[in-house]
Amino acid sequence: MVITSLNFIAFRNLTATKCTPAADFNVLWGQNAQGKTNFLEAVYLLGFLKSFRTQRNEDLISSGETHSRLQGNIASGPLSHHIELMIEPQQKRVQLDTKKVRKASDILGILRPVLFSPDEVNLVKGSPSGRRDFLDRALLQADPTYLERVQDYLRTLRQRNRLLRNGAADSELSPWNEALITNGARIHKDRCRFIEQLQPRIQHAYARITEVQEEARLNYPKSEIENPAEDMRCALHRLAREERRLGQTLVGPHREDPQFLVNGQNLRAFGSQGQQRCFILAFKAAQIEHLEQTTGDSPVLLLDDITSELDSQRKSYLFDFLRERRGQVFLTTTDADSLRREGLAQARFFHVKKGQLHDE
Repeated sequence: MVITSLNFIAFRNLTATKCTPAADFNVLWGQNAQGKTNFLEAVYLLGFLKSFRTQRNEDLISSGETHSRLQGNIASGPLSHHIELMIEPQQKRVQLDTKKVRKASDILGILRPVLFSPDEVNLVKGSPSGRRDFLDRALLQADPTYLERVQDYLRTLRQRNRLLRNGAADSELSPWNEALITNGARIHKDRCRFIEQLQPRIQHAYARITEVQEEARLNYPKSEIENPAEDMRCALHRLAREERRLGQTLVGPHREDPQFLVNGQNLRAFGSQGQQRCFILAFKAAQIEHLEQTTGDSPVLLLDDITSELDSQRKSYLFDFLRERRGQVFLTTTDADSLRREGLAQARFFHVKKGQLHDE
């Protein structure tokens, strides 16, 4: 999978940006606050339809403009596609090959950008919702149909919470209990299956990064009775009174917490900054390898100034991994010379200054 051309209009400070990237390494360099991360964000939006920085459309539109427009041409083997995303304050409109896209799941597999940014390291010690979202984003890229199952679950959850807040009778709540159980069990199984597929790759990548000094695992809460639907049903019964008191659902995958472990210890409580960075790097490597195996194509990798966050050993692993896979990569940095010394002298370098790209 390769992006052959990009065109951004009135996106943040990238007022009018055209780019013909290289099929392998592309380096976006320049001082801070010039637009490098905005460029990566635009690519991410074309593939994911959501920003990794904000939920507000207004933040994505250049000051004084009514909308922004992102366009990208993507080649995948013998196939090629054109994606166009129009961002307005109240909505996003997307076209694939000039046809209107009505469901997000119809476009999620066209461009699969995998992002690695320093902010993601904070997820390790952050809230459970951040770790759930981190896992779900990776799962969505491997299986775009997962989005519809998540949406079904969230619709059920919202309706059930509304009934709880309004003091609905048990007879009115009962069908929504069953819908929550059915949809929640599917989400739980999807996540467990995905983690099982990723687990050996995470362990292998982490061992390479640390030279087999530590063992990493991604744990997910399993059903105590090996039946997530029945487990949810029992928990709903046990917590029924508390749910009514609080007016919210206390059971289901929206409450579960993935755990990042090294040598059996939870990184949230005991992990160092170095271990956290290693784990996220290993997860991304595992995700990329999984996508390559399951889709037969390499995803587009977006690296936002991570080289400044990695020590020499982890940086060496990262560049060895990138050179081995030969997929398309976009890196941002404030120091282009350091990347040239890392063996990326043949990359295409773009100097970013005041929202403008200058091809070197």
